[in-house]
Amino acid sequence: MSLPYLDDELSRQIEPQAPPPSKRYEALLKGQKAGCRLYIAMAPTPPTLTLDNFKTYLDKIIRLEPEVIFWEPINARGTNGKRMIAAGLEWANSIMTKRSWSEDFLRQWEAIETAAEIVGCKDKLHIWPDPDLKKYVDNPQKVIDWLHRPTIENWV
Repeated sequence: MSLPYLDDELSRQIEPQAPPPSKRYEALLKGQKAGCRLYIAMAPTPPTLTLDNFKTYLDKIIRLEPEVIFWEPINARGTNGKRMIAAGLEWANSIMTKRSWSEDFLRQWEAIETAAEIVGCKDKLHIWPDPDLKKYVDNPQKVIDWLHRPTIENWV
């Protein structure tokens, strides 16, 4: 299940027709209690998230004991960005070009990996990089490696 952020108000602005994060979390909690295998997509995350936000977020998610936590940041290019701006999310302007979006992707990537290390769930974190990101990083191999890296769960 996707749980891109923990803020119900933000959810109403970005995904007005989707269940709010609080309801998604409740559903995931019920799934955990029922013994379901959980995969959580922290995607797409807005550019407003900081290291502290990611620590809080991951701390709450790890309590659900997911097998894998997928992550990618929000993409505000094209109609997606226009829709967010129309909803009053001015931060969408800051990630509407490929260059600014890639800079935000890299900033968030560093923050979420650091947060996952602090919280103790880095082994469960699986990055979903956009292939275009290779053009904007110092080490394109890091992106390529993630594009082909399998998730960690064991199917029995």
